[in-house]
Amino acid sequence: MLEAQVHSELRNFLRYHSPSDWVHHLTMARLVARGLRLGRSAIIQTGVNNHTYDLSYLTPALLCDETVIIITTPENQQQLITQKIPFLQQKLATNKLVINQYSPQQKNHHSLILLTPQDWLTKTINNQIDNSIHTIIEEAEKLPQFINEYLTISIDIYDWFTLQNYHGNRKPYLQTQLAKLTKSVFNHPTNPYNSYLLDKREKHIIQDIILQLKPRNSVLYHKLLKLSENLSAEKEYINYVEINRQQGQFTIKSSPLNFDDSIKTIWQKKFITLIANYLAPEKEAIDYTNKLGIDKNNYTCLKFSPHAPNAILKLYFPEKFLFPNSPEFQNSVTREISALISSTKINHQPIIIIIEDVPLQAQITSILASQFGSRVKLNQLDFNNNTVLVCGISFWYQYQDKFPPPQLLIMATLPIPSLENPLVAAQVNHYKRQKKDWFRLYLLPDGIKTLQQLTVSVRKNQGVLALLDSRVSFRSYGGRVLEALEPYAKINYLDLNWFN
Repeated sequence: MLEAQVHSELRNFLRYHSPSDWVHHLTMARLVARGLRLGRSAIIQTGVNNHTYDLSYLTPALLCDETVIIITTPENQQQLITQKIPFLQQKLATNKLVINQYSPQQKNHHSLILLTPQDWLTKTINNQIDNSIHTIIEEAEKLPQFINEYLTISIDIYDWFTLQNYHGNRKPYLQTQLAKLTKSVFNHPTNPYNSYLLDKREKHIIQDIILQLKPRNSVLYHKLLKLSENLSAEKEYINYVEINRQQGQFTIKSSPLNFDDSIKTIWQKKFITLIANYLAPEKEAIDYTNKLGIDKNNYTCLKFSPHAPNAILKLYFPEKFLFPNSPEFQNSVTREISALISSTKINHQPIIIIIEDVPLQAQITSILASQFGSRVKLNQLDFNNNTVLVCGISFWYQYQDKFPPPQLLIMATLPIPSLENPLVAAQVNHYKRQKKDWFRLYLLPDGIKTLQQLTVSVRKNQGVLALLDSRVSFRSYGGRVLEALEPYAKINYLDLNWFN
């Protein structure tokens, strides 16, 4: 039986080549193997990053006699193809064909097919992939983001140039309209997100341009027609512009507020294993499955708890700290961060400071650099082991795997999406129109999920999470935040033994 073979082979491999001390390798590998053998789908929350758990799905994928599709990002795909899979094949004595493109004939060749999320979505939605092939999706926590990117229409400067070349006789008109659009777009007041909802005048200019176009059988023409439809459906789409002020360029985008039925069909009659670090407090990941249109009743759901005592998170909450909306919060948080770093001995592990407020990022970086010198970096991958990195949420979320596990992770505030972000505000308005509790259904779950994902590496190292947001202690939803961080040990004073 495949499960027994996988268990035996992986146990022998871990005995001599253990890449981590994660204790759930064998359990997860058996579950994946069972799904491959019986054609069952599963949702697995691991509590660790994909570089820790990938061994547990690669082993059954290589040992089974079937073709398996693995969905992973281009960067991870390259590492798997050039390093991890060849090494594992050598140790398992397998010789499975590994390719990064799909053709219908591959099903009978017992291959391992690695596809990017965008390539997989395109082929699946267009019914170009055999439904009977089992698919494994790693980093499934990012799948909503990948789907949103797939469904988002983007019109950039190169599309406008192409449009003018297609319609040479209308070039003066197009140039005039684009000049008006450019002026209006760059008149939006600067915000940290460089994103702005399109106003009525801008929508009118774009739709007027599209109306003047002659029908063409081209991808760009059909994309513009779809954009025009979306601009008229304000309750179903977020229509916005992203601006690069340094380059003087902008991109018009239109993203759905809800995933349509075409996305829901990708789960029908397919065998899929979704593997994530964290999706939701409950193993069924109810909000996640509802958003994607997944019938969780057809899935085996499993959630691994972090293994105590190695994965216990040390939580530091300063006593009676100011609220983030207090006028003195910036000064207080600057002093607290400086004190925390001064109390922490250099032990060749980085200190990470996550701050979303861009002016505060710059202020704290400047102050810390005057105290700790060149150790202090701002949103940089150029680091050494004793670096003090100041960065935003998206930077740390994207690059935390590239850093050694930090000894101290400082978060100035909870990672709850800001209403100052126009795209977040549009989502909130969508909930309001439906008369739903937008904070407890959208902002809070999103913030808790992000908090879990940001703390994966610090938990791995038994590091300290310093959360300088007193709302956790004084707001009713604080209990849900703490529940998501379990298991943890908490103090509200500076204990030097903790930090050293």
